[in-house]
Order: sequence, then C-alpha cells, then structure tokens
Amino acid sequence: MEQLIIKGTEKTPEINFDAITGKLSVGGRSYSSDAFDFYRPVNEWLNNYILNPSELTILEVNVDYFHSVSVKYLTTIVRKIAQLQETGKSIKVVWVHQSDENDEDESYELGKSIEAEAKIKFDYVEIAK
Repeated sequence: MEQLIIKGTEKTPEINFDAITGKLSVGGRSYSSDAFDFYRPVNEWLNNYILNPSELTILEVNVDYFHSVSVKYLTTIVRKIAQLQETGKSIKVVWVHQSDENDEDESYELGKSIEAEAKIKFDYVEIAK
C-alpha cells in the first residue's frame, strides 16, 4: 500500500499516512470550504489500511485551526483507527495542542471531545504558541 501524502495549504492540513510504519499524521489548519473533497482520499486510504494494518498504528493530530465540518472528518479518522483495537492491533493517538495563558485551548477541548466519543485514550502534548 502506498503512502498518502497531501501537502498542506493555508486552509487544509498536511496528511502523511504510511502503512508500512503505521504512522499517520494530520497537521496544520483545516477549514477548507470543500472539506468533503479534501478528506475523500484520506477516508479511502484509511478504509484500505484497516483491512491490513500495522501491528501498531500511531495517529498524530496537530491541527491548530479547524471548523465544524473538519471536526466531523477528524472524528471519523479517529473512529476508524479505534476500530483496529477490536482486531487485536495496538493504537496510539497523540493529540498535539497549542496554548498560551491568554487563550482558551480549543484544540485541547476538541481532542477531549473526540477522545470521549471514540472511547479511546489520547496522549496529549502541549506546545507553546
């Protein structure tokens, strides 16, 4: 299975999914007006990956700006990865979030929400803005 690499833009995140290593990363901003078309190849790749995944899959999410439609797609990605546990595979979700003392950390709150919905534990990494 080939890697899925999508270069990030001002409005879309960078995607780097590697089936051989099991490392999947989503990073950047996600507020494209055409999120469906952007995330379609991501979902197709994941549908194929879950048929023959690595023993350990690590999903790293580092999205610093997002809109509500993107939340739906990020949640779908996490749910698909969570399904791998049911087949005896190991998973790890690393949620990178940025915060400073003056801002509410929306990314962290989003991670907590998706974590609860997917019923899996995330590892949180905080980085300064």
